[in-house]
Amino acid sequence: MCIGIPRFGRIIVGLTLLSLVVAATASAQGESTTEQTQQTEGLVKVPVELKPPAGDTRRTLDPWAPPDIDTLRLPAEEAANCPLSEVISKAGERVEEFVHNLDRFSATEIIHHQPVNRSGKLQVPEIQNFNYVFSMKQAPDGYMISEENRDMSNSPNGFPDQVATLGTPGLVLVFHPHYVGDFRMNCDGLGSWHGQPAWQIRFEELPDRPHRMSVLVIDRKSYDLRLRGIAWILADSYQVAHLEFDLAETIPKVRLRLDHQVIEYLPVSFPDSGTTIWLPSSAELYMDFRGHRFYRRHSYTNFKLFSVMVDEKFGTLRSHAEALPRYPNESVTRK
Repeated sequence: MCIGIPRFGRIIVGLTLLSLVVAATASAQGESTTEQTQQTEGLVKVPVELKPPAGDTRRTLDPWAPPDIDTLRLPAEEAANCPLSEVISKAGERVEEFVHNLDRFSATEIIHHQPVNRSGKLQVPEIQNFNYVFSMKQAPDGYMISEENRDMSNSPNGFPDQVATLGTPGLVLVFHPHYVGDFRMNCDGLGSWHGQPAWQIRFEELPDRPHRMSVLVIDRKSYDLRLRGIAWILADSYQVAHLEFDLAETIPKVRLRLDHQVIEYLPVSFPDSGTTIWLPSSAELYMDFRGHRFYRRHSYTNFKLFSVMVDEKFGTLRSHAEALPRYPNESVTRK
C-alpha cells in the first residue's frame, strides 16, 4: 500500500491508487444556532434542478446490493410537520460536538470481504482483523485533519483483494455547518430507528457546488463524486444514528456505476473521561468499478479514547502533503 493523503477514505487496488474520500473544511466552533438556522432555511426555500443518476445504478445482476435509496418509501408521519431547519441545525451541533470531543479513538476492526462474480453471486468471504486508530482535529489553518492507521503486521498482503477502504467515521460530516450548504435536503417525516423516533432526512450534493464529500483518485487523477443519501436523525437527541449513500452520477470513464454505503452509529461511553461519543459500529460498502465488484463490511469493537499531541500530528500530516493533491480533509494510512 502506498502512503498518501486523502480526505477521509481511500481505496487502493494493486499499484493503482483509488481514493474514496470524504472532505470538509472546518467551521468555527462558536458558530451560533441562529446562523446555522439561517443557513439551513436557505436549503429549504431555494429550488434547485438536480440531475438524475447518469446511468443505471442497479441491474438485474445486482441482487447482492440493497435497493437504490431513491426507491425507498419509508413509513413516516406527514412530512409537512417536519421542522427541517431545526433538525439540520441541531444535527449540525451534534456533529460539531463529535469533532470537539474526538481527539483519537482506537478499536478492533473486523473486515468481512466478499467478491461478486459475473452472475451476481457472493463468493467465499475473507475475514481480517486489524488494530485500528482514528483521530480528527481542526487544524490552525481551518482544515479538518484526520489520521487513520491500521496495524498491517498480520496482513502481509494488505487488504482483501488488495483493495483498502478507509474513512467511515468522517461521513457524518454531511451535517457539519460548514458545508451543509453544499446539499439540498428535504424531510420524509418522522419515522423510527430501532424503536426510537427518528427524522428521515434525504440529501443530495448540489450540481453547481463543489463536490467535497468524496473523490475517486486513479493514477493520481481525481474524480469528484456527487452523492445523495438518507439519514435517520433521532428526534430526542438529534444524533445521526444511520446513514445510507448512493451515487448521484456515475463515472463512465472509470466504470464506476455503484457505490452504496450503509453506516450505523451507536453511543460509546468512556467512563474514565465521562464522555459518550456516537461512533460507527459498522460500515457496509457495495461497489462496482473497473470490473471490481464486492461487498465489504467493517465492524468496530473494543473502543478506547485517548488524546494526542495535535500540533505534532499536524506536522506529520503536512509532511506527506505532496504525495497526493491537497484536499481540505486529510488522513494518512501506512503499511
